[in-house]
Amino acid sequence: MPALPDTISILMPAYRLAGSIAANIDRVAAATSVLGDVEILVCDDGSDDGTGDAAAEAAARHGNVTVLVHDHNQGKGAALRSAYTASGGAVVVFLDGDLDLPPEQLPSFIERFRSSGLDGLVGSKRAAMSATDYPLLRRILSSAYTTTVRLLFRLPVRETQTGLKVFTRAALDDVMPALQVSRYTFDIELLVRMSRLGRRLAESPVTLGPGAAATGLSLGTLVEMVRDTVLVWVRSFRWPKNP
Repeated sequence: MPALPDTISILMPAYRLAGSIAANIDRVAAATSVLGDVEILVCDDGSDDGTGDAAAEAAARHGNVTVLVHDHNQGKGAALRSAYTASGGAVVVFLDGDLDLPPEQLPSFIERFRSSGLDGLVGSKRAAMSATDYPLLRRILSSAYTTTVRLLFRLPVRETQTGLKVFTRAALDDVMPALQVSRYTFDIELLVRMSRLGRRLAESPVTLGPGAAATGLSLGTLVEMVRDTVLVWVRSFRWPKNP
């Protein structure tokens, strides 16, 4: 789809959020109403709890909300790709559908991005974790993972997994067709490919909502993240670089 110069596309991947997705969509729509031409694309990634139906009910209240549904779970990266393909904004926002990162900060975050001349602005939650009751174990795991990723990839940003990011469509067009990861390390592959092509990336502080990260990571999830991170690192040696 050709880019719509004045449009902001907000992509919201969602999984098993039947109890909250409708209210979350209403909240994002209200928070971004001051931004002008905004489209919101929610992708239900194969939920089995009625998330897609709840999202569709909310979408009926808003003329700028589109709901996409995967017939089976494919991963957050796959949901973002589907929403991206259906979007048209020149500015593209990634926002996790559970709203651990309050959408009320979107106007200021997007304004920071627009005035920066960057290709991508990544949310950083380090300060917010220290200022809240973010679980200690999650802080330790997050810090260890962030350090590992920084050592492996030498990215210009410390954090890669925060669920709020803003990009130009042109920067995403450069890398989206080549992405292979569909699950947890989708963000790393995306950012590393952008960085290798010389795209300008930076990070900016974000706030966390109440109860953020209250759900612990399973051992299986941790193992999958480590495995996929190593796979991305190995593959990255073959990726093109900006001459």
